[in-house]
This record gives sequence, structure tokens and C-alpha cells, in this order.
Amino acid sequence: MGPLAPPEAFIGREAETALLRELVRKVATGHGGSLWVEGEPGIGKTSLVTVGLAEGHALGCRTMWATADEMSRHAPLHVLLDCLQVDPHDAGGRGTQISRLLRGAPGALGLTEPLWPAMEALLALVDELSTAKPLIMVMDDIQWADEASLLAWHRLAQVVEQQSLLLVAVSRPVPQREPVNRLRRSVLSHDAVLVSLGPLATDEVSELVTALVGGPPDTGLRHLADNAAGNPLYLREMLEVLLRQREAASDDGTPARLADSSATESGAAPWTVPAPSLSSVITRRLNFLPAEVLETLSAATLLGQEFMVTDLAGLLGASPSTMLSPLRYAIAAGVVVEHNRLLRFRHPLIHQALRDAIPPALRVALHRQAAEVLDKAGAPVERVAEQLLSGSDAVDGWTLDWTVGHAATLAHRAPEIAARLLQQVADHCAGTEPERWEVLTAALAKTLFRLGRNAEAERCAWQLLELAHDPERSAEMRWILARVLFSVGRNQQAVAVTEQALRAHPASMWRARLQALLAMFLRAEAGDVAAAESTARAALTLAEDVEDKFGIGYALCVVWLVEAVRRDFRSALATVNRALEVVGDDPEYRDLRSWALDNQIFTLQNLDRLSEAEASLHAAVTEAERGADPTQASLLIGTAVHYFWTGRWDDALTALASVVVEGPEVTHYGLREHGPILLYHGTAALIAGHRDDRDTARRHLEAGLAQPLVTVSDWENADFLLAAHALSAERDGDPTYARDLLATLLDIRPGQMTLIHQWLPDLVRIAVDLDDFKLAQKACAACATEAEAEAAYSDPARAVAAAERCRGLMAGDPEPLLAVADHYEAVSRPFERAQSLEDAAVLLARKRQTTQARTRLNEAVEMYAALGASWDIRRADTRARRYGVRRGVRGSRKRPSFGWEALSPTELKVARMVAEGMSNPEIATDLFLSRRTVQTHVSHILGKLGVHSRVEIATVALSHNGVRP
Repeated sequence: MGPLAPPEAFIGREAETALLRELVRKVATGHGGSLWVEGEPGIGKTSLVTVGLAEGHALGCRTMWATADEMSRHAPLHVLLDCLQVDPHDAGGRGTQISRLLRGAPGALGLTEPLWPAMEALLALVDELSTAKPLIMVMDDIQWADEASLLAWHRLAQVVEQQSLLLVAVSRPVPQREPVNRLRRSVLSHDAVLVSLGPLATDEVSELVTALVGGPPDTGLRHLADNAAGNPLYLREMLEVLLRQREAASDDGTPARLADSSATESGAAPWTVPAPSLSSVITRRLNFLPAEVLETLSAATLLGQEFMVTDLAGLLGASPSTMLSPLRYAIAAGVVVEHNRLLRFRHPLIHQALRDAIPPALRVALHRQAAEVLDKAGAPVERVAEQLLSGSDAVDGWTLDWTVGHAATLAHRAPEIAARLLQQVADHCAGTEPERWEVLTAALAKTLFRLGRNAEAERCAWQLLELAHDPERSAEMRWILARVLFSVGRNQQAVAVTEQALRAHPASMWRARLQALLAMFLRAEAGDVAAAESTARAALTLAEDVEDKFGIGYALCVVWLVEAVRRDFRSALATVNRALEVVGDDPEYRDLRSWALDNQIFTLQNLDRLSEAEASLHAAVTEAERGADPTQASLLIGTAVHYFWTGRWDDALTALASVVVEGPEVTHYGLREHGPILLYHGTAALIAGHRDDRDTARRHLEAGLAQPLVTVSDWENADFLLAAHALSAERDGDPTYARDLLATLLDIRPGQMTLIHQWLPDLVRIAVDLDDFKLAQKACAACATEAEAEAAYSDPARAVAAAERCRGLMAGDPEPLLAVADHYEAVSRPFERAQSLEDAAVLLARKRQTTQARTRLNEAVEMYAALGASWDIRRADTRARRYGVRRGVRGSRKRPSFGWEALSPTELKVARMVAEGMSNPEIATDLFLSRRTVQTHVSHILGKLGVHSRVEIATVALSHNGVRP
């Protein structure tokens, strides 16, 4: 929807108007911003924004506008789609793409969420539009917006400073909705401008009355205006009612002029408007419309703030041609306006007043009728469900039939709506129609599981299992129940539920899936790798027999788990590659493919095939951008871990910063498991600790250590946090505590995936320094065991190199350390190479080989400096100085923290692409990054350069003769 026409008379608000005009001028020059306008209904919020933004077109800006209504709450992304003028039902262009994404694919267990890729596509569209031309986006009556649109607005507000984008949110103080309150707090915490509109002053009210009635008000009219309490819309509507009253009472038919009214002896105007509320004033004004028009418009309110003529005709049981006369009258009267192929009520308060005037019982019946009309017209299932939820809790036969028939589609397209409607309808038929109750309750359990509402999903699944008659449905419920129980750490109960499901002799497909699930539980809970492998391979054979792609892929991923625990990474790679081949790129198996890709990347990393691992990471990012979960939280954390080991710490921090916290009360949106949160905080704390950024390290350590270790995923993702904690203790002068923390790695649970070899050289180093040779020997033995397991199956790689480091430290022999340093150089692991060179330098110094020690120390420090690892530099200097070895006078040059030289290599590439006018989606495609990661890079560039827009980035880049690498 485009910008609205300016109001007929706009009085006052000079300071607020000037503020908006300044924001428009800034966005026209490439400086983004965010504005939140709030005030009571009718106070003039929309008029202010319309007037304040009026110069945008002349300054080269594009303005896009949407107005939410009460029905908008139930339609995911509806308001954002409207604002960006994207019609998901359009046959071409963006509409086709968004429609395809919103339909998505339900997935093997209905777990793939189509909303996120559609949101990502819309946010990418904003990127493109704002890069091509300064963009102003207005969301009016945002208090009614759906949660997906609110989330998208939040995400835009987080990065608004790096786009030519002005976000304007317009809100009433009521109703109070927590998602809206959360958004308000979030945008204001990111420097949004807040404008709170109060009543017009007395002189402004008088001026407005003069403008509206054609002359200065008399005493009676001023008295009447006082009833408006400074509310411009209230005043306009009262004057309109009064004018119509006078026209109706005029004997000669001459137009009435309120300014000509004669006062009575008491000074009061001879006409009054008894209006206790704005709504009643609007209703009184609308009563001048013919009855046929009022009836038509009242019915239209049931369809929302905007409606299609054909839907309205169906609701009224009339042909569209009969709607022509009343709708033309309504348009002429200014009650509704045309908007694309739809009609829209001119003001939300008109829509609300007409809707509230319908008797509640009749309104319920009309909502039920509207649902059937929309269904016959082929409307999306979520629109039909909205009507059913807006009516009574009573459920009739048609509602029951429709909900049963559309449960799966509705749960996939709009899970929040589905959960409410499925619960309502299931409650209705409980005890009376057991078969339909089973269908509805099963769909409800899957929907709740998909929404992450584990306690409700568990309760629902148990309830169904008590009464279900369909063995296949029971098997599916036990699958979901076991997944829920395992995800919250109730592993033994998950095993019991799975075994019980298998004893019920389900059909082959579900038997295969349940056996694969049981294999995963056996590995995680009992640590019985052999039993897990035999069970997983039996599940694989059964799934192959019935040609169940999901079962085959799932069983292969469990076999991969067993092989990875055994450190048979060569076989593990073949297994996961086969899993990826089986599931292909079918969107139905998107979740399973994402898991398999994570496994592939992990395996390649442990084979030291880092370039291939990075290529897989790029493939995973591309796939996520194409349609998987665009929040990519787990993927981004995995990317950060990869960059940590390959020495790209700035890029690692960028990936972590891209794991967006979607508001003050929401933690790490998009993470289905708790474990990756520990890895998120651990990686961030470890990098900050090595860089001696104590505040950041402490913040992440406190947040990570506050998380409980409940599930297997928690234990397997906690090692980075443990290493960061030990590093903090050593840096704070407590090596004994650091040793004790790292020593806990020697007691990991059987069957656990955690790779301890990557941390054991630090444990050996600290233990030797503390003369704890018994513990050092134990750590060496543990590392050797892991290395032997790896070498038995694969070419010597990570664990073997770590074992050699431990051996050299324990023996005081620098030669193994120097050999390992060469290996790390060959496979591009600069941090571990620097550590090995530091340890070798210390051992050489201890042997009085001073020149060689200094050479190796300088090499180590140069590499640490490139990483920004200032704590490691200080530690290396301190250790070598004990034996009289100091670095040369040149030392290392630390990268500056501000200015062009502060940019990392990736940031330099991004800055130059920005200078070329490329949008974030274009840069993301070119660099094989996610769009969100590019946003984070741009944000870092703005901070390091001390600039405030993409235009200024381009100016700095061009001043440094930046050309694309």
C-alpha cells in the first residue's frame, strides 16, 4: 500500500513533523533510522506520519505502507506482505516465490517450518529495495500485526543503520500484547526515536475547528469541541455528525455552516452531540448511511480491515453485481477506499465501530458462515481457520469435517493457529467421536512438538496413547513422545517408550524408524556402542526393504554416530555421504538433510580435509538460504567453530554475532536443542579469553555456565565452554583450577562424541608445569588411545597430531612439536601451529638452544598476533623469559581496532562490494555466506570505520582505491 493522502486540515504537531522530515532527509542520503509513534485512537498518529513523510517522494524515496487490523494477528507475515506489496497469490514474480515458500513441504513428521524461508525472502527483498532506492516502510496499527511480521520488523530494526531504510511503526497503547511490547523495547534499545502524541492544545483545537467549519467557532461550538479532549478524529467526527443534523433539519435545503450558528441565551450551541465515546460518535455518524449500505459494510467487517467483493457477496448470499450500488455509495461517503484488488475501510476505527455494533450472537454466526464461504472460494486454510477461531467455541458438523480434513495442511502452514483450532475441535468431539478425536489429537501433538511446546506435546501424546485404536498412529505418537523425552534429558523413559512401541509390532516403516531411534538412545544413554550399531543396521535393512527414504536416511545418520564415536571417520564419511544421496534435496526431508550436512562437515574437519569441510559449509549456507531454517543458528555456530580452528577468528565472531537474539526475552532463536547454546557461549568465551577481552569472556562464561547439563547434546557441546573456563582460570593466576577443570575431560561418559584430544595438550602442559606428572601421563595415555582409534580406521590426522604434542611435552622433547607444527601448517591450522611452536620454543630454551628458541618464539608470536591472541603472546613471553629468552626488538604489530586497517580480510571484501553498490543478498551469494552474516560484517565495518551508512562505507572504500579482490 502506498502513502496515504495528506489530511484536509492538519493543525499543530510542528516539532513532531519537523522530526519526521529530518528522518526522511537522512534516509534520502543513505542514513537509516527507526521511529515509533504511539498515542490513543484518533489522536492523529497516521496524519502526522502522512504529513511528515510527504517529502519522501520528492527526495527520491520509495514509501511502502501497511495497516494491520484485528484479523492480522492470525495470518503469518500478512502485514509485511501487504507493506512490501507482495501478493502471494499473484501468478508471477515475487508472489509466486513467496507463495511457494509459504506452502513449503510438511516433512516426514511435519517439522519443517515454511514461514522462515518466506520471511527470509521478504527480508532479502527489503535489502534489495533499499539498496536500489531509499526505502520508507510504515506499519500502521502495529499492535494488531501478526507475530511473524513483528519478528521481521525486529530483525530489520537491528540492522537499520546499515541500509537506506526508515522504519516507522505506529501503535495504539491498547490492546497490550507482549510480542508488541517486546518489539517496542527492542527497537527503542537500538536508538529508535519515540514520539508519543498527546491531545492538541486549546488554541490548536480552536484553529482546527475554524479550518473544518469555515470560520471561528462560537461559544457553543467551542463548548462542544471541549468534549473531544484534544482528539482530532473525535472532533472531526462530532462536527460531521452535527453538520449532518443541521442539514437534515434545514427547511430550505441550503447547506449548513456551523460557523453561522446562533447561540442561545445561555451561550450554548443549539445543537449538541451526546457522545460518551469516539466509537459511539463514529457509529452515530455512520447512521446517516442508507440501511442497505450499513448492512453491507457490517458484513464486510467480518472479513477484516480489507476484503474482496466476491468474498463479501458470498457471505451475504448475493451476486457480486448486487454489491455495486452499496459499495459505490460507501466509497463516495469516504467509508471505504480501493486498495489494489481489494476494498479497505478508510480508518480502523470505522471498521471497529461497525463490527462492534453487530450483536455478538449474530457476529458468531456470521464468522462461521464466512469460514464456509471462504473455503468454497478456495481461500488459504489459515483464513478459514481465523474465521472459525473468531466465532464461538461451539463446533458444528461442518467445522469438524473441515478441521479433520485440513489438519495437516493447517498445522504446516500456520502452526499457532492450528494448535488453537485443533485443541478446540478435539475437546468438542472427545468421548463422542473417537476416530476423529484421534486424528485431531495426533495432529495437535505433532503441531505442539513442532512449536517446541514439549510439555504440552507430551501430555497430548500420552492422552492419545491411552485411547488410540490405530496402531500406526500409536507408533507415530510414541516416536514423538520418545523424541520429546530425550530432548529434555529423560533418556531412560525415552528408551522405555521406544521399546514399548516396538513390542506393539508396528508396520515395517515405523518399526525401522523406531529401531533407529532406539539405536541413538542406546549410544547416548547406555554408552553401548555395539548394541547401538547392530540396532541401527537392522533398522537400515528394514527401512531399505520398505523403501522408506526417511527411515533409510535416519538410520544412516545413527550409523554415522556410532562410527564417529569409534573415530572411524573414513567409514563415517562414506555413510553420511550415502545419507545425503538418499534424502537428496527433497524439501520433505530438509531437517534430516541438515543433520546429515552437519555430520559431513564434522567428519571432514576431523580428517583434516578442511577445504572440503568449508565447501560443505558453503553448501549448507546455500541450502539454508534456499529454504531451510534461515535463522541457521546451529549452522552459524558450526561455522564459528570451523573458523576458530582455521584461524579466522574475526569471521568466527561474525558468525556468532549472526546468531541473533530475537528480542530481550528470547534466547538464540532457531535452536531446537539446548546443547548448541553451550557451544555458542563456549566459542565466544574462548576467543575472547585468548584475546584477553575479559569482559566479553566473563559475560559468555557466566551465561554458559548458568545453563544446566541435562541432555547428551549438552554434554557433547560443553567442551569449548570448559576450555574457556580453564583458560580464564590460568589467565587469572590459578593454574591448579585450570588443571582440575581440564582433567574432567578424562572422565567423559561412554559412547559420548566429545573429542578430548584437542584440549589434552593444554592439560599436559599445565600438569607438567605443576609437577603433576601422574595426571600428565594419564592425559597422554588418553590422547594416545584416541589417536590409535583414529589411526586404525583413517589416515593419521587430528588426534594423532595432538598425541604427538602430548608426547613431546611429557618428554621435554621439542622435535615432535616441531614436526606437528609442520603438519598444522600443511593442513591450515594456524592456532594449533602457534601453540606447538610456543611449546617447542620453551623446550628449546630449557635446553639452552637460545637462538632456535627465539626463532620459534617469534614465529609463534607472529601467528598469535595475526589472530589477536594477546593473552597467548603474554603467556609465551612469560614462559620463555624464565629461561632467559626474549623476542627480538621488532616484536609483533597488533592490528588496529579502528579505521580501514582494522578490517579483517572478509570485511575488506564486503566493504569493497558495498562500494560497488551490491546489496547484502548479492554479496552473500558472491561470498557463499548467509545474508545475515553479511549484515553482521556490514555492522562491524560501520563500527570500525566510525561511519553511519553504506554510502559512507563506499566513500571510505573508494578513498582507499578499493577494488574487488
